[in-house]
Amino acid sequence: MFHFLFYIPMYNALVYILSVIPSGNIAVAVIILTVIVKIILLPLSKKMFLSQVAQKRIQPQLRKIQEEYKDNKQVLGLKMMELYKQNNLNPFSSILLLFIQIPIVFALYFVFSRGGLPVINGADLYGFVSHTPIVNQYLFGVDFIKASVVIGFFAGLFQYIQIRLSLLHMNEVKNVPGQSLKPEEMIQKQMSFMMKWFIPVLIFIASLQVAASVALYWIVSSLFMISQELYFRRKYKAELLK
Repeated sequence: MFHFLFYIPMYNALVYILSVIPSGNIAVAVIILTVIVKIILLPLSKKMFLSQVAQKRIQPQLRKIQEEYKDNKQVLGLKMMELYKQNNLNPFSSILLLFIQIPIVFALYFVFSRGGLPVINGADLYGFVSHTPIVNQYLFGVDFIKASVVIGFFAGLFQYIQIRLSLLHMNEVKNVPGQSLKPEEMIQKQMSFMMKWFIPVLIFIASLQVAASVALYWIVSSLFMISQELYFRRKYKAELLK
């Protein structure tokens, strides 16, 4: 199912872009494909941003519920879900976009690891996609069919910047001298740390094992998300100040 739902469409989209751009450059094709994917996901990104803003707004109510029902976990869970429902919020929406991108990244990985590029595999192409596009795998001296430490480094760096920026409008837990953190605050702090450091490092390490084109997807995706975040913050400035 993954083959037909993700790999085949992704491979055909990439080969089609290669057939219509003059240079036939793989890196340029990946950049164009990434931008197209991000534009398609833009409504979901907007919804996720507004959800994060709304979750920040209900934090005082959430803390009050957590304090009031801290000894009754079952009632606490019900009250929290009730609060989310009253505000039309999904507590898991903030990570939904990340999970949607995972099969896209895997599809790109298989496109290059299975030998679909630079040699074209005609058996996996739709009838309207050219079987003989020009394919150039080099850009600025980098072979985008092979792994690249430099491209991997920038993939991790821009992912860190993106996550760091997205956390600015959320309430990060801070240590107060002489005051211990509550269990839920400790979990939130650990999750924030994992997001800021573990994910970028993981992307960098993974980039050393895959084609630079896959890492390039993360770079362009992160740059798009950074620009998008800045745009949303400006457009919904009033919402952020509430």
